[in-house]
Amino acid sequence: MKPPATPTRSATLRARLFAFGALGALVSAIAYAGHTTYEVATDSFVAPIILTPGNELVVQSKVKLGELSVEHARTRAEAEGIDADIAADEKAVTRLTYLRATAEKGLAWTSGVTGRQFDTGGQDLRTLANQNTLLLEMVKKQADLVRETKANTDAGLIPRADYSHELQALSQMQLSLLENQRQRTQVEAITREAALQRMSLASASGAPRMPEALMREDQLVRIDLELLHAEADLRLKRAEQRIEHDKLDKIEDLEKQLEARPLFRAIDKRLDVAFVPYTQIDGVHTGAIVYDCTWGVFHCKSVGRVAEVVPGEVVLPDPWGNQARGQFAVLDLTNRESARAKTLRVRSTSGAVGGAPAATPQVVSVR
Repeated sequence: MKPPATPTRSATLRARLFAFGALGALVSAIAYAGHTTYEVATDSFVAPIILTPGNELVVQSKVKLGELSVEHARTRAEAEGIDADIAADEKAVTRLTYLRATAEKGLAWTSGVTGRQFDTGGQDLRTLANQNTLLLEMVKKQADLVRETKANTDAGLIPRADYSHELQALSQMQLSLLENQRQRTQVEAITREAALQRMSLASASGAPRMPEALMREDQLVRIDLELLHAEADLRLKRAEQRIEHDKLDKIEDLEKQLEARPLFRAIDKRLDVAFVPYTQIDGVHTGAIVYDCTWGVFHCKSVGRVAEVVPGEVVLPDPWGNQARGQFAVLDLTNRESARAKTLRVRSTSGAVGGAPAATPQVVSVR
């Protein structure tokens, strides 16, 4: 029996090289698997969405924005109408206040005129009384002169013409006395009326109210009622103005929020976005690199970057098909076909630890 053949040196070398090669391949595979596992664990998985003007979500957003624009225009028109009503009420209040002050001054003016009439009447009565006394003395003296002249005429001492002249002078004096009495009667009536008016304006006990005072009081009551109505309407309109302007501010704020959302930007042109669940949000920030991988794990290649993380919360299916809460991220893709993938991966750039902080979410359910 022949002894077994001893392996040659070349065969041994080939076996060792094969073993080293297999070991190296195994180590490389383990390293690749470890690196891939690390990247899978540290990368963020997002669900890409292609938003176009015909997308159902975009159309719904456009309809909502149109309704909001109509409500905005209607609210602004109502606010402008209320502003005009307020301006008219303010003008009415100003004019009524001035008219009331004028009416009150008119009563004081009437009281002053009445007082002056009473004082003037008293002076006229004293003057007429003095005049009456003087006229009575003159009439008495003229009557004596007429009797003396008549006696002289009857005695033939003086012509009858002198007697006639003195008689005529007596008649004129008597006429003046009658005129004085008539004037005294008129002035007494005027003075008595002024006295009653003074008592009425002074609201003396038992004094009847003069018609002018009653009319002025009626006018003041009407003015006060109109003033109260205008002031109440002004307060109501100002409250409505505050409500309408608050509503306008809220509508404008909501419009700004809608216009900032990707759904609004996609009304006119295509927009590539990704839904980022909150469980994957830490690594997603502006400038982060976007990768497209086979089966979401192997053969990853860079296809773009994250252009913006949009504030505001949305509810959509996550990369694994489950409903989840998260945010939109706008993508700037060099290969736009990658947006058709089921899942993309986002890797934080160097120096961005944990990515940029996300804005405080606002809940907006998109279905």
